[in-house]
Amino acid sequence: MLGLLPWPARTPLNVQATGAIDRERYTIEKIAFESLPKIYVTANLYLPKNRSGTVPAIIYVCGHAYSPHGAKTKYQRHGISLAKNGYAALVLDPIQIAETFGLHHGVYNQEMYEWYARGYSPAGVETWNAIRAIDYLETRSEINANKIGMTGRSGGAAMTWFTAAVDSRVKVAVPVMGISSYAANVAADTQRHHCDCMFVVNAFRHDMMHQGALVSPRPLMMMHGRLDPLFPVPGYEAFAREIGSLYKSYDRLGNFVNIVVETGHTDSDFLREQAIHWFDRHLMNIPKRKLNLEYTDEPAESLAVFEGSPPFDALNYQVHETFIQTPQFPAPKSLADWKEQRSSLMQALRSEAFGAFPLTSAPLEIGPFPDATPWRPAELTIESEPGVKIRALLYGTDKTSAKHPAMVYVASDGEDIASLTTMFRPSRGAPPFFRLAVYPRGVGESGWNKTFWKGALRNAMHTGQTIDSLRLWDVLRAVEYLRAHPSIDPNRITVAGSNAAGIIALYAALLDEKIEQVLLLNPPDSHIEGPLFLNVLRHLDIPTAAAMLAPRRLNFYSRMPSAFSPVRDIYSLYGKLDCLFTTMDISNILEGKYHHNYSSGL
Repeated sequence: MLGLLPWPARTPLNVQATGAIDRERYTIEKIAFESLPKIYVTANLYLPKNRSGTVPAIIYVCGHAYSPHGAKTKYQRHGISLAKNGYAALVLDPIQIAETFGLHHGVYNQEMYEWYARGYSPAGVETWNAIRAIDYLETRSEINANKIGMTGRSGGAAMTWFTAAVDSRVKVAVPVMGISSYAANVAADTQRHHCDCMFVVNAFRHDMMHQGALVSPRPLMMMHGRLDPLFPVPGYEAFAREIGSLYKSYDRLGNFVNIVVETGHTDSDFLREQAIHWFDRHLMNIPKRKLNLEYTDEPAESLAVFEGSPPFDALNYQVHETFIQTPQFPAPKSLADWKEQRSSLMQALRSEAFGAFPLTSAPLEIGPFPDATPWRPAELTIESEPGVKIRALLYGTDKTSAKHPAMVYVASDGEDIASLTTMFRPSRGAPPFFRLAVYPRGVGESGWNKTFWKGALRNAMHTGQTIDSLRLWDVLRAVEYLRAHPSIDPNRITVAGSNAAGIIALYAALLDEKIEQVLLLNPPDSHIEGPLFLNVLRHLDIPTAAAMLAPRRLNFYSRMPSAFSPVRDIYSLYGKLDCLFTTMDISNILEGKYHHNYSSGL
């Protein structure tokens, strides 16, 4: 969920040491290294002067404190205190506040919602940077590589959790004010305060306390402020109970502690002191001692690694696009090869994008269709999951006992009754059939405002969902509703939609293989434009999803965009090119007319 599988290659670090500051009891080295090619990490290495042999080292990961010379300049007190008390300390700049431009806030405030579709969190890059920082420390003769600790506050606490969870070289962890539980966070809507780096893409629906479980039974000290609005008290209290119980089961209860102070989201000398005492106990094996916590900050500009001139070739600004690669359209060698690829892709979708399905097993209430005509819809509601009712408009009528084809149309924001009635106007002489226009949650003639939508999207991600995957579930339930009705031929159901809603319809057909065909109106080329499903771009993009419908019928209204041209190759493998069709009349594909040799009528 950090985006670290498969593991990135451990490419050369290409370390640059651009200067040093000499003080009475310690030195400060200005270091840069490449965690990935042309992804520069800037840092300050604090080394104690009074040392005999190698010393333990602490990775200090910064939170969100702005400086044009990197966040490291705002956390000097930690590097100085650690060095004065016998530790090496490597203070890392986060990519958002470093000497080279990078982003933490793609979903938070920079309109890059496709990060969820990419399966990308900046936490993955930050964790990788910390892992490579440990790689660097292992090359230093002054460092005892078997005694590595890690700490940080806020965003730095999150990176401490993540790195300690996935890299066992971190022997002792001290995350400060940086965890709760998803249940508590969603209830308090804390996402509105948080940067994207604070969270993994929670496709597998793990709670935050599983990070603590992965650190155990290594020494772990948590610290929290009872007045901190970012991390709700019930969440970290539940975390402490569960993880404390886990440590007890290891017979390592002394390796875990949660310190709570009566402050908000603030640092303090007390917290800094407690962290060093914890490192003393578990890395130096020495009793509690009086620490030297005095510090004097250097001018921020004196700590800059690149002195205002970062490398021209730095690619930090686009790491969110390159850290996780999107596969190209597949090129199978045979139909058997394609079927194998398709099976693998379906498995990935079911586990990583739609792993939370089914949302409910509650049966639908299927009663008589309300009175409707092809020109005047009937309003109805469908309970998608307990407490979630979605609006639908039913068009069509029939007085016979025959079963008829039907279509579920996925509405988009702004599509009102009048526009849908015009779109669904049947061709002259068309036989009876039913159209169900369904408004998935949050979709309407006006729809959710953007602030609410974004908050709902971020909270949904914490539970392994997106707004669009929840809407997909609504569509699947609408199909289930139609299929169960005695007037409908369950084998002749079409799903359709315009723009991104059409792609939701497409995925409904991939998940429900009884759906006969799909109709796409003006579909987007890529999930970057929508719809957003967790991790989908780690495996495929929209044209591949369209190809996965083969050999069932895939119809395009008016035109097939050029991005979908490779889909023809897959339909050719099945010998079903005739199942790829462009129509100008919705009624006729429901009738089964896959040609244009008829009068268009009025």
